[in-house]
Amino acid sequence: MKKIYLLTVLCATLFINTSCESNDNDDSIKISGSLSVEEGKTQLEDNTIELLNKVESFKNDNALNDIIELAEYLNADNSVKNKSFKNTALKTISNIANIETTTNGLTAFNAKQAVAIIAETSLIDDFNNEKGIYTWNAETEDFDKTGNSDDIIYNVAYNDGENAEFSFTDFTTTFVGSNNDEELPTLAKANLKLNGTTVFSQNYTATFKNGQLIPTAINNTTSIGAFSFVTTYTNSNNKSIKQALSFKLGDDVILGYDLTTNGNFNDELDGNIEDIVDNVTYSFQFLNAALTLKANDAGFDSDSELSVDQQLVLLNSNTSAELSINNKYVAKSQFYKDEDIVNARFLFEDGTTNDFDTYFDGSFTSIEDKFDAVFDAYESLLGDI
Repeated sequence: MKKIYLLTVLCATLFINTSCESNDNDDSIKISGSLSVEEGKTQLEDNTIELLNKVESFKNDNALNDIIELAEYLNADNSVKNKSFKNTALKTISNIANIETTTNGLTAFNAKQAVAIIAETSLIDDFNNEKGIYTWNAETEDFDKTGNSDDIIYNVAYNDGENAEFSFTDFTTTFVGSNNDEELPTLAKANLKLNGTTVFSQNYTATFKNGQLIPTAINNTTSIGAFSFVTTYTNSNNKSIKQALSFKLGDDVILGYDLTTNGNFNDELDGNIEDIVDNVTYSFQFLNAALTLKANDAGFDSDSELSVDQQLVLLNSNTSAELSINNKYVAKSQFYKDEDIVNARFLFEDGTTNDFDTYFDGSFTSIEDKFDAVFDAYESLLGDI
């Protein structure tokens, strides 16, 4: 049963290809004006280069580099393997040090870390039994208990005068499931201080409906220096599920998404997609640009055989996508017949169209160079960890 819960947490924190900030007041993008085809190209290219510059700055963040140094000293990948808060602390340090060299790697880190902090030890007795102050013993390469505390605190003195303190300050659980026999975390807080400065923090909360294993809400914020990963998930009576993820530098959303799916998500429902999903709205944000997609299942029957012309009518009537930059409209999607298949292209405000490849071809060569430079730097920084 617990695997179902962990899968829900993972789905709420990992979106396979992308990673937009949740807007508590209004999820819609406010459009004021439009851009020509060439203006849109230019602003999208400038936006992407600025985005990559911000991502590149992550590798130079002092907090990240200091945590990597600590991970190297502890050899955290090969340390304690039993399930304990000690293992969670070491795994957290390792997760940060092993952030991959692609944008998806940052998203994967967020998912791994959200699960790591609640997957290893889900019992409140474990937290209460492990409360205390522990000090790293370099000879045994393990922690010795050296004092009492209401928290769980791990101290490490390393590299000639450096000091690290990893603390679990809050941890609570509840019993869930049809028989209330599954104990799962509802609150977990942790932080890492290096020489007295907080370089990492995580705050995880979850709420459950009586008798149900799937959470009704998950909130997780993980911060590394000036960067943060913010994840939210809400399930409203199995009728509306909302997920949001943002990777932020200060108040700037570098990458993020908002996904709202309405339908019937009861556990016992076993039918076709049109029986489960009524409509979907997905907004992907990359710095100052956004792509918003909407889809309805009206008239959709997965068992029916449709001609190309019928598919076109169905898709253009029930799906839409809009690309914008700096709150100005650039283009929308249009499905069209390409010989004997259905294809998609951009439709601009002046009535002209461009397939996706043609629109982007030759316009983003400087971005490709920037991608290479950014991710080569990441490989240099993290490749030996």
